[in-house]
Amino acid sequence: MTGTDPTDRPPVRIGDAERAEAAERLSAHAAAGRLTFEELEQRLERVYGAVHARELAAVEADLPGRAPRRAPRPRRPAGAGAVGALLAAVVATVLTGHPVVPLFVAAVLLWRADHRPAFPTAQRSLP
Repeated sequence: MTGTDPTDRPPVRIGDAERAEAAERLSAHAAAGRLTFEELEQRLERVYGAVHARELAAVEADLPGRAPRRAPRPRRPAGAGAVGALLAAVVATVLTGHPVVPLFVAAVLLWRADHRPAFPTAQRSLP
């Protein structure tokens, strides 16, 4: 049985967009003082001559990477308390023959509590 070694995969080719992005990153590193003008010129020549992704990676290997993106905030699940209060309000309404307002109010309040922003917004003060 013959298997393929993952390192034997053909290199990934790049296009003009990837070269332009790499050139922008290198320019930013030069602006930050990580590269001299001569180093920037040499690396840009290599970037614009690159054909494969690994060539771009090699040009930037000794430079710090981009700042990691923040993970998106997890969404809160639908409020079980609000759903339960609403269900209880409907059942109580059916059994009594008239709306049971406090349970509907509780359902609304619980729903609002579950859907308020994670971080309160700043309140503007009046002059």
